[in-house]
Amino acid sequence: MDRTEILEKIKEAEIKVEESIRAAEEEKKNKILEAKMKAREIIESAEAEAAKVKEEILNNMKSQIESEKEEIRKKEAKKIEEFSKKGKDNVWKAVDTLYNEFVGMVEHA
Repeated sequence: MDRTEILEKIKEAEIKVEESIRAAEEEKKNKILEAKMKAREIIESAEAEAAKVKEEILNNMKSQIESEKEEIRKKEAKKIEEFSKKGKDNVWKAVDTLYNEFVGMVEHA
């Protein structure tokens, strides 16, 4: 081989190396893009799942709060009913007492 042939072979090898480097860089860019897209999909999926879990938790809490509110309402209604009954009983006791005092005053008059 003469010098010209050697230089041509070197030049061809350099071109092949440059093409390989460009192809590798392009492949690298594509792999990075694919990884970013996959990461975006994973994040979106995780966000959707988190939203579902959040909604379930909120619904459970709302249901629990409503149950507790109803329980409190029932307890308070019962207390009010008992208080009202005691009040009515006291009114009748007061009426009886006043009536007896009135009768006693009339009898002694």
